[in-house]
Amino acid sequence: MQDLRGLTVKELAAKLFISESRLIKIQTANDPPNKDMVERLTAVLDAGDSLTELYPLMSLASFKDYARPFLAKQAKAKTIKEFSLLIPGLLQTQAYAAALMRLGDPEGQEEEIQVAAERRYERQEVLEGPDAPWLWVVLDRGAVTKVIGSRAIMREQMEHLLKVVQMPNIHVQILPPHCPTVGGSISVLTSRTGEVSAYTEGFDVGRYMLDAEDAERFQRIYDQLHAEALSPSQSEELIREALGTYT
Repeated sequence: MQDLRGLTVKELAAKLFISESRLIKIQTANDPPNKDMVERLTAVLDAGDSLTELYPLMSLASFKDYARPFLAKQAKAKTIKEFSLLIPGLLQTQAYAAALMRLGDPEGQEEEIQVAAERRYERQEVLEGPDAPWLWVVLDRGAVTKVIGSRAIMREQMEHLLKVVQMPNIHVQILPPHCPTVGGSISVLTSRTGEVSAYTEGFDVGRYMLDAEDAERFQRIYDQLHAEALSPSQSEELIREALGTYT
């Protein structure tokens, strides 16, 4: 974003009610704007749909390099299958996401954490609308029993899970504690053209795979975990029980 429509940085920052330093960071892509800021920029600069259409690409700049290709594909996928030891990004509340980020970067700036958590939460818009993907999530039991951040944050997170599982395109199943598991998250994406890809992530490292053999291998791992998981109704009841422990 370089065209300021004849305004100085100081004048545009004043119209947007932000600091000049923040505006400069937006210009240089060091602090990509959130959705609200894109809408404000569009109005002030009379940019039509150009900035709104670019927002999904701009928002990817706030994620780690290894995750960006996966997130770009995830946003357009027809089917998303995930296994996770924690609540996955597409189902996290903003407070839960921020709490996880604090754990991963104890010295991180709180303002930056809040902005990143907001952007992660905004990604959930992909789950709504006529072109929403079919989302199947297998969660390790610890995802609903381990306290992340605080009991209040976990209570809100459980309430959010119970809300989203009522959506027809979202299914969440819990893997019982006695079942074998894997030491990280797995995502298998199917595009609208039938292409299957896979992504796996651990602490501060991730790998996105387009190779058919790699994707098939992680599809089999996911299928094994899914076969051992509780049914959606049993899992919903377990989430309700977890919610009861946080009230």
